[in-house]
Amino acid sequence: MRIRRRHTAIRALSVGVGIALAAGCSAAAQSGTGSNSGPIVIGHTAGMTGFMSVFDLPVEQGMKMAIEDINAKGGVLGRQLELITTNNESDPTKIQSAAQEVIEKGAQFVVPSCDYDIGGPAARTANDQNIIAIGCAGGPLFGYDGTGPMTYNLHQASPAEGSTMAQWAFSKGYRKPFVITDTGLEYSQVDGQYFTKKWRELGGGTAGEDTYQNGDQSAASQIADIQKSGADLVVIASYPPGGATLIRQIRAAGITLPMVGTQAFDGTYWLDAVPDLSNFYVPVTASMYGDDPITARNEFFQRVQQETGKPAASAFYPLTGYSSVQALARAIERAGTTDSKAVAAKLDTFTDEDLLLGPTTYTPTCHIPSFRPQLVIQYTAGKPAVVQKDVRLTDVPGGAPC
Repeated sequence: MRIRRRHTAIRALSVGVGIALAAGCSAAAQSGTGSNSGPIVIGHTAGMTGFMSVFDLPVEQGMKMAIEDINAKGGVLGRQLELITTNNESDPTKIQSAAQEVIEKGAQFVVPSCDYDIGGPAARTANDQNIIAIGCAGGPLFGYDGTGPMTYNLHQASPAEGSTMAQWAFSKGYRKPFVITDTGLEYSQVDGQYFTKKWRELGGGTAGEDTYQNGDQSAASQIADIQKSGADLVVIASYPPGGATLIRQIRAAGITLPMVGTQAFDGTYWLDAVPDLSNFYVPVTASMYGDDPITARNEFFQRVQQETGKPAASAFYPLTGYSSVQALARAIERAGTTDSKAVAAKLDTFTDEDLLLGPTTYTPTCHIPSFRPQLVIQYTAGKPAVVQKDVRLTDVPGGAPC
């Protein structure tokens, strides 16, 4: 996932505070060079408490695992990697200060919260000081164009996600989708918009379209519209917890049509709301159920369970944390320095770079890997499993965001 709320006030705060903080930063941080001796410090400025913790804690878990693996092999440029973390408490008013704090503690590279609203301002704080920010956000502005040239996204972004949902559904023979778009977040809105754009590009028409607000207690009007639409598929452009409530109500109304949802539904942490869910499909980056086509990913999730005593709650977030460190380590090694501009130049040469999260491509002006191959997970009686591998998006209507 995720995610951009329309918070004009946050953006204004981001600009004002970012300028003030940048004015007070050290010369080393401004240059983006840092020290060429001692540990290489990666800063995670994240929602370790609050609503973002369900995403950012798994990201940190993945980062720690990658640092452990890389340090065990001698580190990078003969130097050990070190992780420092600051907690933004999932509070929009504390984003810049938490990001600045991690930089002042010595972070030479920054991993922001896995979200545009909470991660974007932190990425801009890093950009203001010529420091690379690498993270994940479904919001298409988390990247070169929207947050700055030093921002790299590991998520394919919601325009590609919505387009992939449409391309897969069309390939399976569905022709009359009913599209429900959650207006709660930019992430879900863009997913729904791009499902419809791609669907029409493919030559299809919809059985109907409706909106939903995450947190609404009743979906009666949407259910009534589905029932009279003649749809053969329901598209859920939403996210838990409200999206799970929506699905539960649709199924409780006796609608057994197949459904396709966003990657926000990756995992099992939300399934208590919809026990025994069947005929539900989600395009995802990876599977944590032991059936991923990449052996290293299956081993990774076995290790997560061994180290924590419980299975991962989702696949994307811990893999993102691991891959953010993996990407930085490779780019630093190839650059032969921790200088930000030199490291960014090496990231810009990534072409299907084989990260644990999947093949990742950046260019000097595009920092969102929109065309990474996906899997499709099917939920049957509450049990998820891969039903299709190597789903490749052909194009994003209007071009991919960068």
